[in-house]
Amino acid sequence: MKRLLPLLLLGATASAQATDTLHQIYIQPSLANLKIDGSHGSALMTQVGYNYHFAPMIAMDLSYYMTASMNDIAMDNDKASATGATIAAKMYFPMSYYGSFYGKFGLNRTNVEYQYKEGNQTLKQEAVSTKPYVAVGTVMKLFPSVTFNVEYQYMPLASDDYISSIGAGVNFMF
Repeated sequence: MKRLLPLLLLGATASAQATDTLHQIYIQPSLANLKIDGSHGSALMTQVGYNYHFAPMIAMDLSYYMTASMNDIAMDNDKASATGATIAAKMYFPMSYYGSFYGKFGLNRTNVEYQYKEGNQTLKQEAVSTKPYVAVGTVMKLFPSVTFNVEYQYMPLASDDYISSIGAGVNFMF
């Protein structure tokens, strides 16, 4: 019985986290760092997403994200921006009735646009990549159907480039 008690407590905590809903939408503004050819740029990234909960602690996460234009990354008057979509498995690890840690592992498909001037010409490069990505975060209950989250994401891109971001968002269950 002593060995069974921690499992029962974990189950009670997990079911207290669960709502009667399977669906969740979120919006998450983030500060993103984009590395292109050894140079870094930072900008605001906005991510909107949808979670479908298979069980109280397991969900599928779909999202779309876009960054604002980043200027002067590798040279003067250059610009870069990224848009993409992700699909991931999301697993929650309860810490209390009010919140959980979570981890996501999945695939991202990203389109990075890079513009720079050479003489009087503006040159544009696009790179599309599909790579695995990871994210970790914590989610805290605000209201019965509203939660707040803080998340770190790492998304590798073509060659050695990547996007990493840290953001905070609001989740709505229905």
